Amino acid sequence: MCRRLIPSWRAPRSWTLGAAGLLLGLLTIFSSFPAAAAWGPLYLEHSVASPPSQDWLKDVPERPGASKRKVAVFVIQGDDVYQPVRAAVVRALRRQGLNVTATLQPVDSPAQYREMSSTLKVGAYVDGDVTGEGPRQSVHIRVRSGVTGQNVAAVNFSGPTSKIVGAITRTLWTRVGPATVRACSGAARSHRHEREPLRIEAGTPLDDDSIGVRGT
Repeated sequence: MCRRLIPSWRAPRSWTLGAAGLLLGLLTIFSSFPAAAAWGPLYLEHSVASPPSQDWLKDVPERPGASKRKVAVFVIQGDDVYQPVRAAVVRALRRQGLNVTATLQPVDSPAQYREMSSTLKVGAYVDGDVTGEGPRQSVHIRVRSGVTGQNVAAVNFSGPTSKIVGAITRTLWTRVGPATVRACSGAARSHRHEREPLRIEAGTPLDDDSIGVRGT
């Protein structure tokens, strides 16, 4: 009895390995889609740093019964684009109950500062400048009286921006607070005198009958 032999066919080994690699690649790609969809927005949210809040630039409405001491904080020359040094100054003063505005612009002379103080009821002005970079930064902050238009206090800070901001937060008020309070108190007295009506002491009225008239 003769057996019929059927030749068997086997795929080359290279084809088998290639098909297995392709299948594994497709599985990897498709299985990664849900993970990308889930983690993509979260990753982007945390990888892109958002700019710091600039709410401190807005004037805070005065509360009834709050301190009438008003201070203007001008732009600090050389500060970073988001003004971290100026922001720290504004917040440090507001924590002490002062009415702080960051919307005014500096003027050119003591006389103009006095006029601004009289018109807008500003007791003190704060300005300053930043020099250097990185750990060699220096910040010079000045307080100006609204009554005289002259500087009444100054303070220096040094180091990287984060260190300077922390030092302003902790120590600015203890170093320039007394001078700022005196400037605001002096301005308040000056403004109060300006509002008082002018009184003229005319003396004792004279009676017409008591005045002798000499005839001609």
